[in-house]
Amino acid sequence: MDSKGDLTILKGKLTILVAFGHGGELDKTQLKKFIGSETIAERWNKPIEVDQADGVAIIVAGSEKITCNTNIYTDLFAAGVSILRTEIEIRDMILFNDILVALHSNSIIVEGVDFQSFAAKKISEIREKLNPGKMISYYPNQKRYTLLRLRDFTPELDEKGLKEQYGEIITRFLSGETSIRALHKKEITEKLANDLSYYDEDFFLASTEGVLIYGCEDYIKELRELLELAISLLLLFQIYDSKIDTEISNAFDAIKKLSSSRYYFLTEAPRKLEKSLFKVSEIGLVILDDIEDLMNPHKVTQDWYYQAAYQKMLSTLRVNDFGKIVEHKINSLQELYNTAMELSTEQMNLLLEVAIVVLILWEVLKPFLFP
Repeated sequence: MDSKGDLTILKGKLTILVAFGHGGELDKTQLKKFIGSETIAERWNKPIEVDQADGVAIIVAGSEKITCNTNIYTDLFAAGVSILRTEIEIRDMILFNDILVALHSNSIIVEGVDFQSFAAKKISEIREKLNPGKMISYYPNQKRYTLLRLRDFTPELDEKGLKEQYGEIITRFLSGETSIRALHKKEITEKLANDLSYYDEDFFLASTEGVLIYGCEDYIKELRELLELAISLLLLFQIYDSKIDTEISNAFDAIKKLSSSRYYFLTEAPRKLEKSLFKVSEIGLVILDDIEDLMNPHKVTQDWYYQAAYQKMLSTLRVNDFGKIVEHKINSLQELYNTAMELSTEQMNLLLEVAIVVLILWEVLKPFLFP
């Protein structure tokens, strides 16, 4: 391996987080049975470790490969998302660029299979533990996030030297790509400036795709837990967004039937519309009950530094933007429902008026028809 001029890792840790919906978005009953209500109450704003295992991983990049000890965890959030956390200990020399190549070519082998297949198997196992024997349609998308922690590397540089000499390749890692496109200086500057570390000699460079870590020895666990929470909230809002889209489609179909039927209120359409509104309102209540507190840094932690770091994580991952989209759609469905009810009421009033007129005519004509 020719490492001359390249950033070479001698010792470090590669952590791959895969967030997935576990089917408990609206019902905590099964979760309480699985992990206990006291645990949920105690760690409502932190990941709850529900599974741990040891394994072996092989990082392959071209003709180069290293074998690493691996710790595999499942961290569960009561809100409805779990995270598969795979921590790969790097103890042999490997180029920083080779790690990028392995990540994007799916050539990280865990327990004998590629990481994508390994993650799919583990996710299926934890879902079955949480919802044994249940047929649940899980949200298909997942959120993958990568943390690379540098401990011992060459050339020996401080955090300033790493940014100055290897800013471009670090930016490629934080951008989640290995393309050979030219990077604009502004892009590099912005990526390297998004540092959430506490001390000047450390860095915790965060982006929408991953984190590069140097130092942060005393507080890395706290930052990781806050990051996991932000990632979980992002996926949770995406799950809610998908569910609400389905109900809005159902509601719109009901509205179309209203416009084409004189007897709308006698059909199943109003009931379907009410059912969609109920499901979406249930999501809205969960957001009010749990999620809004988790979006508030001052409720999640009392430490001012962690508050600022968490707020920056939420902003970096665009969690607030997805939250606003979900809120807007909930309000829009409520407006659709109100519109449908107004039109339905108008139809009902019109039919009542017709019925009254018919009854009056009957009373007038009855003496002549039946003298």
